[in-house]
Amino acid sequence: MTYYKLIKQQNLQINKFNITLRRVSFNDLELLRGWRNSDYVNKRMVFTEFITKEMQEKWFESINNDFNYYFIAEFNNESVGVINIKNINNNVGEGAIYLASDKFENTHIVARMVLCFNDYVFDELKLDLICSHVRRDNAKAISSTIGQGGIEDKEKSTPEYIYFKIKRENYINKTIKLRNILNKLK
Repeated sequence: MTYYKLIKQQNLQINKFNITLRRVSFNDLELLRGWRNSDYVNKRMVFTEFITKEMQEKWFESINNDFNYYFIAEFNNESVGVINIKNINNNVGEGAIYLASDKFENTHIVARMVLCFNDYVFDELKLDLICSHVRRDNAKAISSTIGQGGIEDKEKSTPEYIYFKIKRENYINKTIKLRNILNKLK
């Protein structure tokens, strides 16, 4: 990978549906660590141990490449959460999202984040499939994933997690009405 490509990738910013997604940088690590260690976020995650500064820096070193895209979502100049696609291989990646706090739950912000990001994943990165593991006790995430066209892969699901696959065609068909609504909102 050339230096130019790495710089371009690190400065990546996506704007759509009145939300901004900006690539996570080293300067964001303490903000993200604070969110991840909060009770609100931690109880929804697969990895639930306390994250130290050293662990956070090691994680960043492992994901700061062309196979992992982590973004901070900003709405009205406020950081509201994180959305990502990781472990990209053979046009398939693992997607995930989390909000910074409960004040953003049950708002249009999640839909804006998801549509902005998934459009980027399918249209710019040209992935064929987004996969995700959702905890069975996370009803909102299950509903959101199904609303994006996610279909459970029962063979890969476990008693604790549902393994979803989102294909581009299903995603586009399931989100047509939502896109029209968000395009009208400011």
